Amino acid sequence: MLRRFLLLIVLVGGACAPTVTPSLTPTSGPPTSAATASATIARASPSPSASPSPSPSPSPTGATGTPPPAACPAQSGGDAAAHFEAQVTAVRTAHQVGFDRVVFEFGPSPVGTYGLPVWRITTTNAFIATSGKQVPVDGNAFLQVVFQNASTVDPTTGKQTFTQTDVRPTLPLVREVKLIDDFERVMNWGLGLDHLACAKVTELADPVRLVVDLPTPP
Repeated sequence: MLRRFLLLIVLVGGACAPTVTPSLTPTSGPPTSAATASATIARASPSPSASPSPSPSPSPTGATGTPPPAACPAQSGGDAAAHFEAQVTAVRTAHQVGFDRVVFEFGPSPVGTYGLPVWRITTTNAFIATSGKQVPVDGNAFLQVVFQNASTVDPTTGKQTFTQTDVRPTLPLVREVKLIDDFERVMNWGLGLDHLACAKVTELADPVRLVVDLPTPP
């Protein structure tokens, strides 16, 4: 009887012993495939980098050449001491490298001494004839060329000896060369230009010529 009682106590005590729960602390073994994949994904996603600063835009290239002048100084020449008489015989235009050229050529008059008449070149905004009427000339800027003691008309007969009084060349700068007025042996010629350019003037002889060179881009 006593032995059965003792055996019963042993069995009941074994049934009431606490259950040991295994530790959940990861072992030092190799990571699982899921952990490996997660680590791989983490390495494949780069950390965001700072946005690169925009490259500075290139500065615009400046325009070549010099801007047109607002005005040109008056120029004059010829022999004011002599009493020259001249008949215009040709008005020619041409383009050379770096300039447009206008040439006024003169022959002797039936009266007076042959030579280059007194001339004057000025900037103007409009051309007014002796009659008071404005004479239109094609262009955006204008030069006025006036000759004293020169004409397109023979002083002895009153007949016009030169009729090429309106020249419209195809040039970079010069658009029109036009006779504005020819009265009492004073000739007024208008030069219509694309833009204002100051003239370089040369006097030549044999035959007598006034050469007006106007600078253009090369």
